[in-house]
Amino acid sequence: MAEAQLIKLKQAETLVLQDPSHYPAILPAVIALTAQTDRPLRRWTTNFLTNTFASRSLDAKVKEDLASTVVDALRRLVDDGDAGVVKSSVACSSLIYPLLFRRMYISYMA
Repeated sequence: MAEAQLIKLKQAETLVLQDPSHYPAILPAVIALTAQTDRPLRRWTTNFLTNTFASRSLDAKVKEDLASTVVDALRRLVDDGDAGVVKSSVACSSLIYPLLFRRMYISYMA
């Protein structure tokens, strides 16, 4: 089951790499996968999240909007027992921190 899911996910990944405007539509489905127990699927998910926020082709405002949607998922993933999942979760967290901080600062100053 997870093998077929990974194939579809890789297709979705190819789609967003070709056209970053699809990230907001695809990201919620990827976030939902963080509840899965399948290790390769969780690894793929954390790598996708990290690559999303490291992408230079994705608009900064879109990244800022998406950052708050992944916080709970990253919290779950950082407690995973797999070193690869934890490593990617921490990397993604470091990428979204400035985005969340900027949003909080702008809201505070408004």
